[in-house]
Amino acid sequence: MWRMTITVQRFLDSYAPDPDVRVPGRAFLEYAAANAPAELVELWTRHGLGFYGQQRLALVDPAQWSPVLQRWLGSDVRSFPFAVTSFGHVYHVQGDGPVQCLDPHFLTNNFVAPDVVGFFNDHLPSPQSHLSDLEGPRGGARAKFGDLAEGEIYCFDLPLSLGGQVAPDALAKAAGIEKLIEIHEQTAARR
Repeated sequence: MWRMTITVQRFLDSYAPDPDVRVPGRAFLEYAAANAPAELVELWTRHGLGFYGQQRLALVDPAQWSPVLQRWLGSDVRSFPFAVTSFGHVYHVQGDGPVQCLDPHFLTNNFVAPDVVGFFNDHLPSPQSHLSDLEGPRGGARAKFGDLAEGEIYCFDLPLSLGGQVAPDALAKAAGIEKLIEIHEQTAARR
């Protein structure tokens, strides 16, 4: 049987869209076509926003998650968020440039891939990705709290950046945007 593939097919083969994934509206896609990498627009157009890989990663509306980047990286940040792990790692890109990861657990913002194709097809399916690193805690959090709702993340209570531990008793579930802004405020003195 023939099936149509897209540029980031390896990602889709590794992390299939969850049932909640929905193609965004026409205005969103038109704006995206003028401002986002073509491969990301293709993914949004063919599959959509929402969770992928049994809630390992969410493709998010950049407008909703931009306040997180602005708080952490400054109001003049030019990149936009497009994906968030189940534990709140925020992936962002500017134009066709490199993909970076805002890691609220270790207070870093690091390069992860030269472009969105490398991010989706090479980085995410690799054993070095946050998705692989967080497999154990994610399983524990899902068993303890159940599925995430749109916009939610699992987290550690106390944040790792403030001395928290990766342990079953430290797991929590929270509204993602609010929690990441809260962690930024709590850790401001450490940066």
